[in-house]
Amino acid sequence: MARLLVIDPLQMNCSTGDGGSSWSTREWFERALSSMEGVAFEILVADDPNVCSKVLEADGVVLGGSERSAWEDCGFNDQLLDLIALCKHNQIPFLGICFGAQLLGRALGGRVERHPDGIELGAMRIELTEAGKNHFLFHGLRKGHFKSIETHQDAVLYLPSGCSLLAYTEHTKTQAFAYGDLMFGVQFHPEMNGKDLKNLWEGWVQMGEIEAVPSAYRETIEGCECAEMPLILRNFVERVKVGVASLVE
Repeated sequence: MARLLVIDPLQMNCSTGDGGSSWSTREWFERALSSMEGVAFEILVADDPNVCSKVLEADGVVLGGSERSAWEDCGFNDQLLDLIALCKHNQIPFLGICFGAQLLGRALGGRVERHPDGIELGAMRIELTEAGKNHFLFHGLRKGHFKSIETHQDAVLYLPSGCSLLAYTEHTKTQAFAYGDLMFGVQFHPEMNGKDLKNLWEGWVQMGEIEAVPSAYRETIEGCECAEMPLILRNFVERVKVGVASLVE
């Protein structure tokens, strides 16, 4: 049984905007991973003091999104950069999502900053490069493109040396990249759907991160219809399982 560690930097737990049932960012990963066979997963918040020691017990690591900026120098980011270094040094497969991908880009020497063209928001058409079309992370996609949820203002503006570009959008050149067969970053959110995007922005209002959903964004958020892409996570889990099998052999 492969052991997957999922790190949730958002750690949000809110109610829906209409006063309905509660939801959490943790549930997005549970929904995507719970039906996968041959893997046991644990979800930790990113500021858990034991997070780095937990990495050394894992066969694979997923680092999710956050409202924070990966380019900032702070203790929160430092611990996660240490986590990425542990994965690299110990050959533990790593998948970074949104903030997690940006932090991976920073850790590998890439340039991460505010995107000069502003926010990328909604269900975006993501194009695969030739390398992406042949990469295991996108195995099972019938076309060379797909749609997934985006909500980010920062981005990996320059790909780290030694990485291959797997996907892009018109807005953001670096949508997915790979560092060998070990570390992978995706700017989009394969664990989220359109409803999750709406809940996320309403959650930021509830938590006092923003006063209100900006009117310029509201139509996009309200009208966003997009399914999650658990296939991406499933393919990463398969990579983790292959590593576990090779150790057993």
